[in-house]
Amino acid sequence: MKLSERIYEHAEKIWPRYLCHPFVTQMADGTLPQEKFRYYMLQDYLYLRDYVKIFAAIIPKADDFEQIRFLSGELAGTIDETFRTHIPYMKRLGITEEEIRSAHAHIDISAYTHYMICEAQMGDVLTGLVTLLNCSWSYAYIAEQMVKRYPNALQNENYGSWFAGYVSEEYRKTNQALIDRIDTLAVSIDEKETQKLCEIFEKCCLFDLRFWDVVYTMGES
Repeated sequence: MKLSERIYEHAEKIWPRYLCHPFVTQMADGTLPQEKFRYYMLQDYLYLRDYVKIFAAIIPKADDFEQIRFLSGELAGTIDETFRTHIPYMKRLGITEEEIRSAHAHIDISAYTHYMICEAQMGDVLTGLVTLLNCSWSYAYIAEQMVKRYPNALQNENYGSWFAGYVSEEYRKTNQALIDRIDTLAVSIDEKETQKLCEIFEKCCLFDLRFWDVVYTMGES
């Protein structure tokens, strides 16, 4: 069994909770108050700022040029996407550059990214990629499932582009490349290491669930 298949067994216990979270369901049916989405975009921007640091942390651990090429490409691609899509999206929501500069991550989100970075720094390339996997894979899962349940989600003027981005073929390929890379690196690991990586992934799943709680309550819970 591939590592991604073992990991997915853990995802199946938690991901369905994402699909019934009010932030996600209200995005899909178009009723989410825009101020909640605005708060989400700011917090997600701060999350992404730490997310890319994980690639930077594991590049020195890579032992061949092909591996460095992949990790550098993922790092550059995430940064490019932030400037091409995320920041313009925030500006359309009326988020000013001053708000972006002065924003602080909620303590729960800081705990999440701190956990990811610590595991990546202590582990190898495979460990670092596993810390990144839930964010990438679960967004693809959420978007696909919610578009099936709410066919009009893609047409919503406020949130349609969010769903469209994560059901796109480009995103699917990027996410699959990450999964394939993880499976390749995990070919020779033993059961103890497999269990450790599954535990890291499951913790990231739970942190992500808390992320949805935080943005829905706008940090007040």
